[in-house]
Amino acid sequence: MILKTEDAKKHVKMRNRVFKHMLETRGWKYRVFLRYLRFFKYAAFAPTRGEFLEMYYVLMRFLDDIVDGDTPLPEGYLNESDYITEKIRFSKNPTNPKDEVDYLMLHCFKVAEKFGEEFQAETEDILNSLLFDANRRGKMIIFPKKELMHHFHLLDIRGTIKATLKVFKDDPEKYKILEPLGVACRYQYDLEDIETDLAAGYVNISQEECAQLNIVKEDLNDPSSLKIERWSRNRAKDGIKLLEEHHRRLPKGNFSWLERWTFRLVYEYPARKVFKRIISETQNS
Repeated sequence: MILKTEDAKKHVKMRNRVFKHMLETRGWKYRVFLRYLRFFKYAAFAPTRGEFLEMYYVLMRFLDDIVDGDTPLPEGYLNESDYITEKIRFSKNPTNPKDEVDYLMLHCFKVAEKFGEEFQAETEDILNSLLFDANRRGKMIIFPKKELMHHFHLLDIRGTIKATLKVFKDDPEKYKILEPLGVACRYQYDLEDIETDLAAGYVNISQEECAQLNIVKEDLNDPSSLKIERWSRNRAKDGIKLLEEHHRRLPKGNFSWLERWTFRLVYEYPARKVFKRIISETQNS
C-alpha cells in the first residue's frame, strides 16, 4: 500500500496535534523526550527509523490520552475499554482501517517494514496494558503486586523496551537485561502521576504495600497524607536501587554508544532526578 500525499499530511497533522497537547499539559515531562525524537533521526543517520519512533510514540500517547480521559472518546464506542479492544483486534489484522488511529498504526507497520522489522507483538502488549487501565479507571481497585507488575511489564518492558531495541536494530531479547531500568521508569511515572492517577481512580499502590503501611481508602483520597508520602519515599529508594542494578547489568548487553546515551538521558536521568527529589521532600516522613 503506497500512502498518498493526503494520508501523509494527516499523519503529520495528528503528530503535531498530539505534540502540542503534550507540551501544553505536561511540557515539564515530555519536552526532553520530544527533542530526543528529533535528534535521533540525525545522530543515528536513520530517518526511516526516526520517523517510525516519532509516529509510534504519537500513536501510543494518543491512545493513552483516550484511556485517561485527556482526549475525548471517539464516537461509536460504549467506553474506553470497547475502543482499546477494537484497536487490539486491528493490530492483529491491520486491514480496512476505520479512523485516524488505524491509519497511523498501519503507517507505522509499513514504515517498520522498510527497515526490516515488525512491531505487532509489542503493540499488542502495550495495548493490553492500556486495556487494563481502561477497565480499572475510576474504580479505585487495589490490586496484588503480582498483577500490577504483570501489566507494567507488558507496557514498560516487554512492549516499550523490546520495541526500542528493534528501532536500534539490536536483539530485542536483550530487554531482559534492561528490566531494572524499565521498572525504575515505571516507579518514576507512578511518583510523578500519583495525584492525577488517584483522582482518575487508578491505584498503583499494591495490596501488599497498603497492608505494610496501613494505607486505607481515606488515604488514597488524599495524596498528601503522611502514609502516601511514606509510600512515595519507599518507592523512590527502591527506584535508586533499581538504577544501580541497571548499571551492574548494562555491560552484559554490549550496547552501542547511542543506545547507552539514550538509556541514560531519556530514561535514567529523569527517573533519578524524580527519585532524589522525592527522597529530599519526604525525608521527615
